[in-house]
Amino acid sequence: MKVAYQQKIEEGELDIDTAQLLAVEALDNLIHDIEQHDKAVQTPTFPFSSLKTRLSSYFFSHSIYPEVNTPIKGLYFHGRVGRGKTMLMDLFYQKLTTPRKRRIHFYRFMADVHHQLAIISARDKHKINPLEKIAKRWALDVQVLCFDEFFVADIGDAMILAGLFEALFNNGVIIVATSNCHPEKLYKNGLQRERFIPTIEQIQKHCHIISIDGDTDHRLTHDETDIDKRYFSVAEQGNKKIAQYFNSLMLREENIEHNHCIEVNNREIKFICRTGKLIWFDFFDLCSGPRSQLDYINIANEYQIVFISNIPQFSGKTLSKVASGVEDSYQRKGHFLDQLQALDDEARRFIALVDEFYDRNIQLIVSAAVPIDQLYKGQELAFEFARCQSRLHEMQSINY
Repeated sequence: MKVAYQQKIEEGELDIDTAQLLAVEALDNLIHDIEQHDKAVQTPTFPFSSLKTRLSSYFFSHSIYPEVNTPIKGLYFHGRVGRGKTMLMDLFYQKLTTPRKRRIHFYRFMADVHHQLAIISARDKHKINPLEKIAKRWALDVQVLCFDEFFVADIGDAMILAGLFEALFNNGVIIVATSNCHPEKLYKNGLQRERFIPTIEQIQKHCHIISIDGDTDHRLTHDETDIDKRYFSVAEQGNKKIAQYFNSLMLREENIEHNHCIEVNNREIKFICRTGKLIWFDFFDLCSGPRSQLDYINIANEYQIVFISNIPQFSGKTLSKVASGVEDSYQRKGHFLDQLQALDDEARRFIALVDEFYDRNIQLIVSAAVPIDQLYKGQELAFEFARCQSRLHEMQSINY
């Protein structure tokens, strides 16, 4: 991995960054440790093993791996937006030779966990620890589990993570995660945070904690020649521009549907136009009302290019609100928020949408009331939205 990283610097794709170099060293050492581990012990090859072996391994209470003297510690590296965390994760994942690896956004991982919990609870009430069973299921096929943008905002996630992580680590799973904050600041001020503390302890016990913080946001260092503009403001006649963009991508023989609905998770979402792998939404149809991350996951599964028009500037009158456990809460004082900016619910959904589309490399073409850097004028989600803005900038890059 160090060689590949150095090559990117020599080719001018990356600038020298001391904090990144420390992370690269740690990730490269982890690759070496995993390769040496795999040579020392024979890892089960489940796709070719007998059904009896697979099932017996699944239901045994001990780890499915042979005993090793020193368990391999994973990595948790953190830093503000634009510090290259995702780039380093991608490079690590590419250079990791084991086929038993999985890179997944934390949203999708937890959605799968909750889905499995519902199935197990319906079938096996009180017969087995469901988190242990879920961990064994993951450990059957995954030795290295990579989470990009690890953070905890949901109390339902917070309450189960300690038991889940303990079971994953006990079954030999190595976790590599990126985050915007140190583990000790995860879920800070969240409801019943004392029940989340064991999760932090598990991370600190089983992962090396590395900071790659710095002042440079590498996503904002493109030359103008590197930009493929996909974000248009009202001042640039945004809706007209994205209509032209949509028409330029549409194949002549394709039929266009106008002003209809798609069904996502048993709910209808209106769209403006749809053809092939292209779809165009109004912002409020997509990010207002009963929408969730699961909706955006399903849209990303079906479409390669998504257009969104009429994105507002997220600001307005303040409302009384209690909100705990959100990603930016550790930067605030006290346990309760006195104010919540109007449209903050929509802003949260938009953040989740951008995270999912960025992670899946979905092309996003939008029109908005204001330029990217003016999109959020509130205070309560400023930390979370900084990542969103940084990613919107990067999604304008030709290399995206």
